[in-house]
Amino acid sequence: MQPSTRSSSTALAAAVASLALLVTACGGEDTATTSDAGTGSAAKPVEITYWSWMPGTADMAAAFNASHPNIKVTHAEIPAGLNGGYDKISKAVKAGNAPDVVNLEYQAVPDFVTQGLLRDSSTELGELVEGYAPESVKSLVTLGDRTWAAPYDVGPQTLYYRSDLFEQYGIEVPATWAEFRTAAERVRTASEGKARLLDFWGDDTATWAGLSQQAGARWYSATSDAWKVNITDPATKKVADYWKDLVEDDLVLNHKGWSPEATKAVTDSKAIALIGASWSAGSIKTTYPGQAGKWAEAPLPHWGTPVTGAVGGSAFAITKDSEKAEAAARFIAWATTDSKAVEARLAAGTSSGLPAAEKLRAAASSTFDTSFFAGQDIYALAGAQVPNIAKGWTWSPVHNSTTMTMQAAFGKAQKTGDFWPAFQAGQAAAEKAITDRGLKLAR
Repeated sequence: MQPSTRSSSTALAAAVASLALLVTACGGEDTATTSDAGTGSAAKPVEITYWSWMPGTADMAAAFNASHPNIKVTHAEIPAGLNGGYDKISKAVKAGNAPDVVNLEYQAVPDFVTQGLLRDSSTELGELVEGYAPESVKSLVTLGDRTWAAPYDVGPQTLYYRSDLFEQYGIEVPATWAEFRTAAERVRTASEGKARLLDFWGDDTATWAGLSQQAGARWYSATSDAWKVNITDPATKKVADYWKDLVEDDLVLNHKGWSPEATKAVTDSKAIALIGASWSAGSIKTTYPGQAGKWAEAPLPHWGTPVTGAVGGSAFAITKDSEKAEAAARFIAWATTDSKAVEARLAAGTSSGLPAAEKLRAAASSTFDTSFFAGQDIYALAGAQVPNIAKGWTWSPVHNSTTMTMQAAFGKAQKTGDFWPAFQAGQAAAEKAITDRGLKLAR
């Protein structure tokens, strides 16, 4: 992927957490106009377009329209995934027919910025984000002291487990990864080999990123004017070796993530725990309705200090050439900080997305039927993990292409349990993609 020719700038100073970053920002300058952005009336409202794959966002847009007569949001659903909605957004921006507002996962934000697809929204969103976003989340949408998006939800990793089977097998919820291995050994023995503690899903790059982040890895950083790739660092190697040992010792299952085989393993109680994130509670509830009342959530086991990684989570961004940025920002502010927006978005009661704005979590919790988790307040549990999210994590400026390479390599690695070659493949792919993008690579 080459830099867009629509921008004359060649570098954008970017800061993520405490690191000073320089990234080539194709389209870093503001080219949008806002003469009519937010000055509509009930008779002639400003019309903006909004693309999202997230469930409930059509209902959320409708609720906004009902309470904001001066702005009309037209919602369109797009596919999820690297080759789905993100590709569609990228092509639309480059063709000059992009929507005004899009949802992006945090890992996609630097990738979109370095392609010149997003508007520098510091004026429209900077003060908003500063007012409600946790530091570990705010840093994911702030690049070069500029604000590129507004956080919606946050996804601290947690452990979901069958409380009835933990009791049956005499398992204590593990607090550390050492205790986790002991529990895995106990499950295999107590079940007479019929069950395993976990189905690992070793092909899922997002899970690996969160686990590596927790262990102290920082896959991307930059100094001066160049990006540095460090996917093959010692912390990541520790994580890869840990799971290799568990797979080789037949202590965990290792199915392809989201596959029928993975679903069946949990349905048949052959896997009694899953590593997920705050948003996973809703999908577990939907996927395994026959196990209502038997699940619980706990903090993710750690390496000795209560730290967790973050997986997923999404933000609202304004595309580069939107001519209605002020109206778009008003919609984004409502969507990310108003309880009515959360209630409309989560009204179906199946999502467990954890709002980045702490004040909205009670409203989100009120939409979720906790009977599946035997009445456990999963929002309180997940919310308590947010301060423990590892600091200083930077996502890749070439996330999409690197992830596809790693995903394929992890799939092959599942056959042997030796995951390290997949990380090596990711290191090489990221370095090449950064150079191909026209960004400078630090050696």
